[in-house]
Amino acid sequence: MEEKEFLRRPAPAKREITERTVIGGFTYPFGAYPEAEFTQQPGFDSKYIKEGGYFYYQVAVSHQRALEVFYDLAALLPAKVYLVAQVHTDDYYKESDTYITENPEDRDEFLGWVRDWADVVGDDGFFGLGMFAEDPTAEVFLDEHKTIHVYHHNPDLIEAALERLNIPFLMDMKMFWDQPHYHEPLPLVDEYSEDYLTAFEDLADRYELILEEDEAENLDEQGAPLGMTCWKVDVRGYRPVKEPGDRAMGFYSTVYVNAESRFEATDLIDSYMEGRNEFADLYLQMARVPGELLTTGLRRLNPGEEPGVWYETERVEFEWDGAQN
Repeated sequence: MEEKEFLRRPAPAKREITERTVIGGFTYPFGAYPEAEFTQQPGFDSKYIKEGGYFYYQVAVSHQRALEVFYDLAALLPAKVYLVAQVHTDDYYKESDTYITENPEDRDEFLGWVRDWADVVGDDGFFGLGMFAEDPTAEVFLDEHKTIHVYHHNPDLIEAALERLNIPFLMDMKMFWDQPHYHEPLPLVDEYSEDYLTAFEDLADRYELILEEDEAENLDEQGAPLGMTCWKVDVRGYRPVKEPGDRAMGFYSTVYVNAESRFEATDLIDSYMEGRNEFADLYLQMARVPGELLTTGLRRLNPGEEPGVWYETERVEFEWDGAQN
């Protein structure tokens, strides 16, 4: 896994990895916890979303129960569901990128994947995931704070499950993430450690996740296009075998591009790769960066006004075993 080290951030040394924050009997995950003394009350609250005709629940439980409750509530969804993952970015305008599957997947198979990656899913503060169905609305999502969000058209079903799980209803429930709080990725103890990026890559490889674009994020407050923006994109790509004896090689690099939307940025990078007879297999992170925050060297390279790829960092290469898939 050495080839991915440059994509990862060292974790802040605020506390030992073996010590979760515990306040008032509530245990927080490693990756998200309050900055000041705040006792999160376990429980749930709910409200009716009139526009969609469904109920919304947020459920807070201590760390040791989070995945158990997630599994139980997810089992109430249909056998075939769409998957959704949220991955932290360095974006100055948003906190995470959202990825979904294009087609329904097997719910129980996905829950098996979650169990395999339980340490990352249950603790990493840069990673959230869940599943949803449509017509009628049904979704269970475990966010980066390890709060569980449920959207469902049948409140009797959900509330019976919450009662069975001994999770009480709380009027006007306060959430620790509405207060000042920390976010951390799981620290990488050594080169074989797993974090949100390794988990996300594995999930994306298995289910072919696609980046979901919210058109509203590319508009200003008046609804007009934001205009040209600098994007910093961490890419995993590959060069397929063209001649007998060639080795399929993969690579990681960071690409800088000027574009007016995420969709245009990915389109430009795809075109850039195709021009080199290569393919961008996975967009690990995609962030808008204000031009004034670029380094002096990068600012000299960036034309700033024309769309297109204008810089790619040195690549880290590795043998690629999935280029023909």
